[in-house]
Amino acid sequence: MNTQFTSKDTLTLQPADTNHFSGEAAFTCFPTMPSNGDVSPAIVHFEPNGFTDWHSHSQGQYLIITGGTGRFQEWGKPIQIITQGDVVWIEPNLKHWHGAGEYTAMSHIAISPAQGSQVTWMEKVQPEKMESPVKIDKIQGDQLTAKQLAIVPLALAVTQGDLNEAKAAIEQGLKNGLTVNELKEAISHQFSYIGAPKTLNGLITLKSVVEERAKQGINDPQGKLATDLGKIDYYQLGTQKLAALTQRPTQSAIFDFAPAIDYAIKAQLFGYQFSRDNLGDVERELATVSSLVGLGESVNAQLRSHLTVLKNLGLTENSFKQLTVIVDSEQAENMRKVWAVINK
Repeated sequence: MNTQFTSKDTLTLQPADTNHFSGEAAFTCFPTMPSNGDVSPAIVHFEPNGFTDWHSHSQGQYLIITGGTGRFQEWGKPIQIITQGDVVWIEPNLKHWHGAGEYTAMSHIAISPAQGSQVTWMEKVQPEKMESPVKIDKIQGDQLTAKQLAIVPLALAVTQGDLNEAKAAIEQGLKNGLTVNELKEAISHQFSYIGAPKTLNGLITLKSVVEERAKQGINDPQGKLATDLGKIDYYQLGTQKLAALTQRPTQSAIFDFAPAIDYAIKAQLFGYQFSRDNLGDVERELATVSSLVGLGESVNAQLRSHLTVLKNLGLTENSFKQLTVIVDSEQAENMRKVWAVINK
């Protein structure tokens, strides 16, 4: 048999049968593979929260996860997270379902025998709420700590390029319990929002303050270093982290329009930076929100998104008011306006 090449441009996705699928899913069949018995491969794509009904295959099936993050469940067992590179062998007549994550899309190649293989469709699936596959830190109680609040004036000063204020905020942050490494992380985290020049100026200021204090005999605690995660897919990790923080689908029109920003935001920001565990999620989001507040009303769409994340992390009306006390009156009024939209 001659080699048969199928260009991806010639593959046409067909909507999955709504009688047996929930949400949005589509598939395209590959050419039949001859073997002792013919094998029928297909690629299936699930949009966020799209999944099959419970079903079984009379001769079993292989699933090869080619992209995204999804879910698989065998009858009577817990839901499993499946990600790119995972391979699932489903034994004959095993009752199961599979599909996308709650907020993440997933694609897989399904391979089954072509002759004599039957799919038995069963009841609809009602997935139980499962814990996020990534760890999320949350606000403890109804108040932000003095240590957490110390990040706000620092991030504002760095955003506005006021290095004298940044110096004062660094010293206050150290007094309130922030370590040198936590301060490094808080300023470095601003890079994605305020750019390299201001971030570097903030870090240079931090370095000079710490060095000057050391000359005065002040031994500031360095704090822990970030855990080395070794070889890891930061894009995949970031996609899961973004979904967990925002509690909504991680796909967007702008990501489709500009794949480079999709990768930068998911791999670098939500993957690499958020995985650096010497600064928590709440503290990183406080640095983010403060940066956006400092940039003014032109970034209110992004401010709304990140205040929503902080709300997901436990920000209450009382802890929100703590933030408005720190910023100036104009910034506070803008924050209240955005917060009101979130809480409609």
